[in-house]
Amino acid sequence: MRALLFPAILGLLVATTSAQDGGQLYNTYCSACHAPDGKGAVGGQFPPLAGSAWVAGKADRAIKVVLHGLEGPVDVLGKQYNLVMPPQGAALPDDHIAAILTYIRSSWGNNAGNVIPGQVKAIRDANAKRTAMWTQKELLKLHPLPKPVSVIENLISYQYEGKWGKLPDFTKLEPIGIEEEAHGFMLTSIAKNQDHFGLVWEGDFVIPRSGNVKFRLAADDGARVLINGEEVVKVDGIGGITGSRTKTGRVKLEGTKHKIRVEYFEASGQQGLQLHWSGVGVDLWQRLGDPSNKAQSAYPSIPIVVSDDRAAIYRNFIAGTTPRGIGVGLPGGINFAYSGDHLAPELMWTGKFMDGGRHWTNRGQGAEPPAGANLVQPTTRTAFPESAKFKGYRLDEKGNPTFLAKLDKLEVEDQFKTQSGWLVRTLRVSGEGSPVTIRIADSVAEIRIDGKTGNFQGRSHQLKGPAFFSLSDTFGIELLAPKFTSGDDGISITLAPGETATLAYQWK
Repeated sequence: MRALLFPAILGLLVATTSAQDGGQLYNTYCSACHAPDGKGAVGGQFPPLAGSAWVAGKADRAIKVVLHGLEGPVDVLGKQYNLVMPPQGAALPDDHIAAILTYIRSSWGNNAGNVIPGQVKAIRDANAKRTAMWTQKELLKLHPLPKPVSVIENLISYQYEGKWGKLPDFTKLEPIGIEEEAHGFMLTSIAKNQDHFGLVWEGDFVIPRSGNVKFRLAADDGARVLINGEEVVKVDGIGGITGSRTKTGRVKLEGTKHKIRVEYFEASGQQGLQLHWSGVGVDLWQRLGDPSNKAQSAYPSIPIVVSDDRAAIYRNFIAGTTPRGIGVGLPGGINFAYSGDHLAPELMWTGKFMDGGRHWTNRGQGAEPPAGANLVQPTTRTAFPESAKFKGYRLDEKGNPTFLAKLDKLEVEDQFKTQSGWLVRTLRVSGEGSPVTIRIADSVAEIRIDGKTGNFQGRSHQLKGPAFFSLSDTFGIELLAPKFTSGDDGISITLAPGETATLAYQWK
């Protein structure tokens, strides 16, 4: 169960830690999800706390999240997350919550005030009868986020009409409207027409000092960024806001004020411009364009419901895995996403499966996050040797999938089913060749073998019975295999032709 603003801590913390140990508490209990530098673990798959408005201003908002939890989509620093923060009020005492929040609000460039235990107690008492987790809509109605400040000054927008399949030469066109944009952000929603239009923004881009600056751009449909008249990054043609159409450009700038020009066109369907910058002492991406990672047009909710006796398959872009991600919803509310690029189950979650509204409406661009809760990510890297090839999958009579991989003369079958509330995975190797090593997890907190607990790092182990790996306080894997290896590079198993391994994934 991955947290949204703080990690899942289900056991009581040792009461001897003082209120001054906020940094130690954070590093022990929070950095696994949000990283030691506060930028979000797993390459930003989890929400950053560094530079986040969610932990700025009055502390009431963050205190409520820790006490009662947070669920549903949440926008943080221009990116949307759909993870669950479970309530911690029963596990964390007031002084520990105050210490953790004080550390977060004063670290990594954050500059907010200290939190004292009395503040936490007051909010705890005032919401003592609350049993539901908060949502973004509820919290922001009570505690609005500080308005972002743009680094663009003197911004002017020019609006155009036309039907294009790629960026036109706007210098040869006459605008139908000109407006001053005092907010300093480049918003596609200001266009008078919903389809077949263009926008050009011009202004002064003001940075702290000279140095290298990066721009990250995605658009539905085409856009480009020019600094001092030179093109830095471009996304052209018709298409949506997807990972494959996200481009990054870099430019070295002397001085602090520079002319910026952004050109954008919309053909039809959804619209949106995602533009961020970083550099010259600004480590996190800062927004310049539309406020979320979704196109501006709304789409209806179309839940994909898994029946009681048959699995469901979702073949569209899934947030948190690779472009060839395949979503599988199994009976009993257990779901996972298998990466055809990495040959591994990269995401697992419980409850609701997926919402098909984004991809089944209009052209359906963008990556949809899992709809349920308790999201975990056992691995994010290729599970097999480089020579392995993904050969598709087959379904049994219940819709349970078996994914297929080939390595020279070896074939690997990777089957998934549910059993007694567990996600059961069976790997079988056949053919001819040397044993194959398969990655199971990128890291592990604890290993238990034959009743003994430890890290068992740095060597291979022949198994007579099952081993149990705790990946976190709330998620683990039971393994029955001939041989596994543990080390700094995580957990892997080795199977020779004719051998089988069974893994059971379970949320505690």
